[in-house]
Order: sequence, then structure tokens, then C-alpha cells
Amino acid sequence: MASLLNGPATPAPNGTESNLDNPPNGNYIAIPIISVCVVVTVLSYALRFYAKYLLKSINVADYLTIIAFPLYWAYIYYSYRLSWTPGYLVHEWDIRLKDMAAFSYICWIATILYLFIVALVKCAILSEWTNLFFPKGTRNWLTYIWWTSGALISSLSFILFVLDLVNCTPFSGNWDPLAQGRYCRFSVPAFSVASAATNLGLELIPLTIAQKVIWSMHLTWKKRLGVSVIFLISIVGCVSSTVRLYYSTRFYTSSDSSYYFSILALCTLCETTCANLVLCVPSVPKVVRGLMQSRVFKRLRSRFTRTNASNTTDNSKDTGLSSKLQPDWFMMGARGKPDKTTYTKDVYHEIV
Repeated sequence: MASLLNGPATPAPNGTESNLDNPPNGNYIAIPIISVCVVVTVLSYALRFYAKYLLKSINVADYLTIIAFPLYWAYIYYSYRLSWTPGYLVHEWDIRLKDMAAFSYICWIATILYLFIVALVKCAILSEWTNLFFPKGTRNWLTYIWWTSGALISSLSFILFVLDLVNCTPFSGNWDPLAQGRYCRFSVPAFSVASAATNLGLELIPLTIAQKVIWSMHLTWKKRLGVSVIFLISIVGCVSSTVRLYYSTRFYTSSDSSYYFSILALCTLCETTCANLVLCVPSVPKVVRGLMQSRVFKRLRSRFTRTNASNTTDNSKDTGLSSKLQPDWFMMGARGKPDKTTYTKDVYHEIV
């Protein structure tokens, strides 16, 4: 029994020898990726929280964010912790059988956290986009599609969560392949493929609708392009989901579960980080505007103005009117007439 536990978790392929004492791993790839995700998320949420402080407003998306934010950091902890086991990108024949339970337990916990985070953040995104694109109380087919997408994302995450809990008997069998009398009802790799494919589809639908709404607005081409670029950051998340779907199929067809599951772990981390970025990026213009109106910026501008007093004096006569804040400038078309749209409010104003 001891020799079995100290042996490889799965037989090595023909022509390959197991390296159980010092298995090669991909921690040198995984840890920088995790660290970049941490930095991106910290900066993104710092900008969003500061924008909320400036606006003094809280909506449904903020309440969802408050729940998702600490869960994301628990997810980060387990992402780092996976590197303390045999590590990322370690082939299963290079892992001792007795060590598989610790590896699988971290993966199981991380999967549970991911299901909650992705549902909360993506629903927050859809709620935020609804508030940006449509006046309060407005309802049409676009809002119903977004609400349906949010409901489907939440339902999928809840179903997978329940199935993860009841999959194996005894309960420890969900992560321990050596649990006595272990019996599992469902295929985890099949879950992974279904989840990846569904999430990708539910990401593309809201993104496509958002672009349709933006390019239907009666704004100048440059303004529509500016707003469109902000929302096209969602494509980064779609790329992560596509990569995840590809490796989910490899995970489904391969017996090297530790190797491919660690790739999926990095893909889901990138996916949730991209979702955080998509949620927070629309707050960036508000933060920039707030900083430009801050006392520090005004003092710096005043000092710069005094050093260029002669030029400022000459130009002030001509630009006195234009130097005042004109809150309706973003609604002016090429001929100076307010732009109008039939079913959206001024997203450019809401963001900028």
C-alpha cells in the first residue's frame, strides 16, 4: 500500500519516466500571470471605488461587487496556493498518488469560488450597462435580453455549484481519489466543457448588443468609436473564455487531468480578471475628470498659468467663453444641434 501511495498517480506514457522527486512545473509562468491579474484588479477597483466616491451613488452593481470583491481575493489565495502543491503544469505521472488529494482539493475550492465570482461580476456588468444605456424605468427587448443573460449565467453557476457538491460519495470523494467507497455521478471534464461553451456564448451576446446600441446612437463617429472601444475590452474576456473552451476539450479527452486543469485554472483566473476590468473601465473617464477638478490639479494648473501669464492674457479675450464648462458639448452634432437617439440615453455623457 505504501509503495502504491508513493507511486505515480497515473502510469507514465510509453517512452516517458516519472519524475516524482523533482517534477518540472510551470510555476514560473503561472505566478507572473497571477500577479498581473492582482495588479490589474487592484487598479481597476481602485478607479471604480474612487469614481463612486466622486459620484456619491450606489446601485445594484455595487452591491454585487461588494460580495464578489472579497471572494476574488480568496480565489487569488488558492491560485497562489496551487503553486505550493506539485505546482502548475505538472503531468499527473509526475505526482505521487498520495499528493493528488491536496492538489484536487485546491482545484475544487477554486472552482466553487469561480462559479460565485463569475455570476456576481457578470450580473454586475449587465446591471451597470443597463443603467448606462437606458434611462431608469425604460424597458425594451434589449434590456430583457441582458436580464435573461444574467439569469442564465446565475442559473448555470448555481446548477454547477450544486452538482459539484453532490457529485461524489462520500463528500471527500469530490477531491480525494482514495476516499473509501468513492463513487462519482458526473464527469467533471464534461462539466468544464459545458461551462466554458455556455459562458462564451453568454459573453458574446451582451457585447454584440452593446456595440449595436452604441453604433445606433446619433453621435459623431469619433465619439461612438471612443465609447465603443471602452466596451470592446470585453473581447479580452471572450478570448480568455475561448482559450478556456479549447483546453476544456483537451481536459475532457486526456487522462492527464492535473496538467490541463492547471491551465484551466489560469484561464478562469484571467476570465474573472477581465470581467473585473470590464466592470471597472467605464469609471476611468469619471476618475480623470474628478482628478482634473481636484484642488491639487487646479493648483498645478494655476501655477503653470502664472508662469505663462503673458500668453494667457493675450488668449483669454478670445477663449473666455470656451474656457467655461459646457455640460452639453457632448450632445452637439457637427452642426451644433443636440444629438438624439430613440431608445438610449446619452452614454457618452454617462461615461465621460
